[in-house]
Amino acid sequence: MSDSSVNRSNLSKLKFVANLSTNFCDDDFCVRFEKARDSGFKAVEAQLLYDQNVKDLQKARLKTDLKVVLMNSPAVSKNSGDHSLGIACVPGFEVEFLQSIHSAIIYATALDCKKVHILAGLKDEKTKDEELMPFYVQNLKQATEMLSEYNIQALIEPICPQTKPLYFLDSYEKAKNVIDEVQEDNLKLLLDVHHMHMLGLNVEDGIKQYLPLAGHVQISQAPERREPFYPSGEINYARVFDLLVELGYGGYIGLEYVPSDYEKCFEWLKH
Repeated sequence: MSDSSVNRSNLSKLKFVANLSTNFCDDDFCVRFEKARDSGFKAVEAQLLYDQNVKDLQKARLKTDLKVVLMNSPAVSKNSGDHSLGIACVPGFEVEFLQSIHSAIIYATALDCKKVHILAGLKDEKTKDEELMPFYVQNLKQATEMLSEYNIQALIEPICPQTKPLYFLDSYEKAKNVIDEVQEDNLKLLLDVHHMHMLGLNVEDGIKQYLPLAGHVQISQAPERREPFYPSGEINYARVFDLLVELGYGGYIGLEYVPSDYEKCFEWLKH
């Protein structure tokens, strides 16, 4: 898909941030702060930071003067089951979940990060959603209260089954219902355009419907998680960017994609 149809005036009104977990995978993690700065970014986001020394991350952020705008809550390592995408919905892990949020607070405050995406976790094929929902909602209520004490916003993100089969939060309608049930101003939606498309929603309609709930936006092409104007992409990002401007979105947009060419991965952003 070509970027020739992009409205450059609108593009300049949007705030893009590099994703340190996907954009600079060939470099040591702390070096990625410098790579992002040298690529012209003023802010960054990341997925999982917890295998990095928090003081080293803090030094890298201060050295580059980059703002960290988003990070995930920790994945939790257990002897049984796959908890690589969190445990918020998993019965019997309430203590471990609150411990994971405490870890997120330590890292977020050290990096002055004001948004944490809370990983929902996986459901069992035999377990119905309504059996897990009370645990998920209660955990989110406690997490948002903990995070609000440090002026940190909680986010939840629907993830498509093509990325992670059996992920509990697997639809935007479910995410909206969860936000309505939790009833905390501190809980917002992480709107990922790639997942929206892969979940079968019309992207334009979906953005119009769910952007008012969003505390952050992420983008990548589909079906591959490549840069927005990757030739075989299915999403019209020229229209997505125009729509975000038209709807008055003033938040950050995370570039959560794996570049097809690391030398040219941000050329579409250059004016």
